[in-house]
Amino acid sequence: MACSKTWTGLLVIVAALALAGGASGQTLRKITIGISSPSLPAGGAKIAKEMGLFEKHGLDAKLTQLETASVATMALISGSVDFTSASPSDVVIAQARGQKLVAVTSVYRSFAGVLVLAKSVADKLTVTVNANSPVAERLKILNGLMIAAPSATSPYTIALKSATEGRGAKVRFTYMAQPAMVAALETGAIQGFISSSPFYVRPVFNNTGIVWISGPNGEFPPLSSQANTQTLNTKREFAEANPEVIKRVTAVFADLSKAVDQRPAEVRAAITRLFPDIDARALDLIFKTEARGFRTIGLTAPDMAREIAFVKLADLQLPGLDQLDPAALVFP
Repeated sequence: MACSKTWTGLLVIVAALALAGGASGQTLRKITIGISSPSLPAGGAKIAKEMGLFEKHGLDAKLTQLETASVATMALISGSVDFTSASPSDVVIAQARGQKLVAVTSVYRSFAGVLVLAKSVADKLTVTVNANSPVAERLKILNGLMIAAPSATSPYTIALKSATEGRGAKVRFTYMAQPAMVAALETGAIQGFISSSPFYVRPVFNNTGIVWISGPNGEFPPLSSQANTQTLNTKREFAEANPEVIKRVTAVFADLSKAVDQRPAEVRAAITRLFPDIDARALDLIFKTEARGFRTIGLTAPDMAREIAFVKLADLQLPGLDQLDPAALVFP
């Protein structure tokens, strides 16, 4: 009887070890994701990986930081990466040029651009207009100012250009990488810049800059801003050949969206590890105003219809733009 109990116990232990070994030894599906910007809104995939969400859904995600959105899109088209975390406008532009890219899920919902003015400039403007004035007045008074933006085709450039020109103002743009904008503002080389977090925060806390118009707070006119700043993009051919991968990667960002509400301390801790240069005070501001951008609610054809209208504001002379079907920009 004792021998029988011993063998039964051993069998239970062996079975348990076999199950544990099978779970831990499960082969994860490898995928590659190109990240288009070092900003926080573009960092959703990094946060998800830091929190173990890719592994949870059976994915081994290799993330590659790329220089610009254009480089990221070229990497996707060439097959160097499976996905990009980039602007949905990249999908619109690519399809208008005959490249079959699609967006599979939202990574950061709402418009992340923040316009910062040098405090010395803002102090002169506040004789008649201040940061609490109606947005239309804050836009109109930017006429003639030198503002830095990431590139001529950046959504931030498109947004500010269309918003100011709609109020009869014309901004003078110069282009540079977001990390370089802070030093340019502090040396007086520019009078303001439009970027996303964490780059706009330092001049605000250094008292050298002031937030003039905030995208995360919904201050840009709806027709001059995006429904989604970042989407996960891929080639339609890849998506059709790998429906299970698409299902899993979509679930990753759905989990991140839930975590922002249900486990905010974990999300904040992940951001702290990924962006160690952000001090606690700055992170308080960023998390309060921008973590909600990771609360995605799915990606729809109406979202992409708005994106098509947004790209048209850039006047890029894309012959295929008017023929695009918004539903064909989303997979499935």
